[in-house]
Amino acid sequence: MNDLDMVRDLRSEVRQSEANDLHRARRRMLAAVASEPPVRPVRRMVLRVAAMGVLGVTIMTGVTVVQSLGTDDRGKGITSAPAWLPVANAETLAKHATAAAAGQTDVYPRADQWVYVKRDFYTSPKLMPKVVVPPVGGGRTGSRYTAEMWTRGDGKERARRNEGSKTIERRQGGEDPRLRFDPAYLRSLPLEPSALLERLKKDTSAIPLPEARAVSVQILSILQEGVPAARLRAALYTVLSQLDDVGVEKVRDLLGRQGVAIYTHDDEGIRQEVIIDPNTFVLLGARRIYVGGAKSPSPYSKLPEGEVITSVAQVSVGIVDDAGDVP
Repeated sequence: MNDLDMVRDLRSEVRQSEANDLHRARRRMLAAVASEPPVRPVRRMVLRVAAMGVLGVTIMTGVTVVQSLGTDDRGKGITSAPAWLPVANAETLAKHATAAAAGQTDVYPRADQWVYVKRDFYTSPKLMPKVVVPPVGGGRTGSRYTAEMWTRGDGKERARRNEGSKTIERRQGGEDPRLRFDPAYLRSLPLEPSALLERLKKDTSAIPLPEARAVSVQILSILQEGVPAARLRAALYTVLSQLDDVGVEKVRDLLGRQGVAIYTHDDEGIRQEVIIDPNTFVLLGARRIYVGGAKSPSPYSKLPEGEVITSVAQVSVGIVDDAGDVP
């Protein structure tokens, strides 16, 4: 028997670490470090989810395209994480997304077309006003509802229709890159991660936040509100994976679909997640979960640990000719 066979046999008898093992070990390590006097101050990167809409799909120009990520009749996800995908390393996830995107052609809608997105939203009733919330359509209450959104290809206009309403609310877009996630803006972003980082630093220079934190907020806004094509999406994952205090874990989204969450924790005891389909690497949704540590007067201080504060799931996306059209 050669040396490699011996190592392989010995390794086969050792239980492989699971995500929970790694998570507990990481917490013990951080606790041990916290007990020692700090050598120098370290600025923590905080990812804040300002808007909870999440989408991501490769789209075709000149034709109507729709993506519908459904569940089975029991509400369970029909997509399961493949065995080859590790869930302990955000950088590895970004590398897999980059490899998958390499063979895809990035195409964008025309300037006069619209990106259509349908999303399912949830807000914890514990954070809702102490009033009776009327149904908003489909028999749902104000804590769970669906909305449809349209973004014009040139970024000059947006529209929205809430569940149960026939009214489409329109508003004009702007040139401020901090507020843009339309196809025209996304197409202007570089695909090489280091160049992308520098561009995002420039675009967020006026945001009154530390530079790295402003960039992370911008990345999350693009991932959640825009429709980045596969290669740009992978580059955004790469930049995000290089930030401090970022991890990944298998989770289920609002619709019960199996996904992989890229997550971090902010200073208010909130775990921020963006949930990725492990097969296609499009975004399934996002969540904000209270993990403890908030103090009064924070609205989260009275929540039980593990409470899902907000959650959103992408139901479908597509390209249409005008706001109000549905694929």
